[in-house]
Amino acid sequence: MKKLLVFLWCLSFACSYGKAQIIIHTSEIEKFHNLMRYIEEKAGGKLACKKGDTTELQTAFNKNSKDSKLNALIDSLMNTTVRYDGRMGLRHITVENFSKKTPRAKEAYRVAFTVLPDFCVELVGGIDNKTEIWVEYWNNHEHRERVENAVIELSASMEAIIESLTPDLKALLPDDVDMSVEVNIHLIVDGDGAFFYGNHSVMDLVDEGFVNSPDFFATLKHEIHHIYYGNWFQERFGKKERSRSDWNLYAYQRRFITEGIATLYGHDLVPLEVQQMYANKDLIAELFDEWISLIRGLKGDSPEDAREIIWDYLGERSFEWQKKYWPGDPDNIIQGYRPTVFYYVSYNLYNAILEHGGHEKLKYVIENPDKLPSVYNELYSETMLIPRIPDDVVMLWQNNF
Repeated sequence: MKKLLVFLWCLSFACSYGKAQIIIHTSEIEKFHNLMRYIEEKAGGKLACKKGDTTELQTAFNKNSKDSKLNALIDSLMNTTVRYDGRMGLRHITVENFSKKTPRAKEAYRVAFTVLPDFCVELVGGIDNKTEIWVEYWNNHEHRERVENAVIELSASMEAIIESLTPDLKALLPDDVDMSVEVNIHLIVDGDGAFFYGNHSVMDLVDEGFVNSPDFFATLKHEIHHIYYGNWFQERFGKKERSRSDWNLYAYQRRFITEGIATLYGHDLVPLEVQQMYANKDLIAELFDEWISLIRGLKGDSPEDAREIIWDYLGERSFEWQKKYWPGDPDNIIQGYRPTVFYYVSYNLYNAILEHGGHEKLKYVIENPDKLPSVYNELYSETMLIPRIPDDVVMLWQNNF
């Protein structure tokens, strides 16, 4: 009963402890569960993912949108956090084959939930088969109960959890970083994994086993690190006057740096197949060449072309690399770990500096990100996975800070 009271208190007011103002928001899970419970009831007591054509989807929407309780539950969820305000990765999401006027972002989610008692719609622009993921999660009663229990446990022991995370966070942060800034962690069930916006980070508990695993706490550190380091990085380097092409390169550098450092948390916990891809010399060689060409391209005559290439490889090309180099069963590829420069090349650079230069050198490049390529070259040997970085790229990188 005591744990339940703590849990309910945290749902209403959130929890923050100590100098590190880390607030864990859990109410979205409760509201998602309330919504799905009612959708299941409207579906006759059992949810199934049925597909419908445009006419069938529109008919179901028109019918269900008259249900005031369903609308209230959807509103309650949509208004819970920044997750649904269109900023956190939702602005590109649309509903496939619904109507002539394509619903986007928050409205796309509203359509999906409204139609769900009858059909699963295709949400395009995020993780594939998202509505199917919702239904699969909901029908897995054991996993759903584990999530509910885990959230209660997290809420009840949050002070101890934050205290245990702080030393590891400080180890990969500059000494002068401001850890008094408020950090908001939103626990959700959706299907999008973990990501952050400003001082907010979303962690998705939809995957079975994730919430009770060491990977959960590694991901928590990863996302919190993004916020602390991202604020420090912007304060140090984000106020410089830059041309448009220089801003494009700066955005690319920032993403590369932040992901590489944060991926040091819990890399040994990722699936073996993923670790093998991170260590695959041929794959890393392809990604390294891509990294070099994009840095040069962003500073070249056609920076917009380079930006298009970045979006291309974050999408289709990363899937192609994963299919090509996945060492396990091709039917069991884990999409969330597909190869990109931001993770695979960056992690290997920072890890090599840690292995060959020790924590002192690692700390130096964390506090002096403009020196990352030059410090790597100082430590370089032919046994390293990443090749030596060309001198012109070292200068392009350094001069943009």
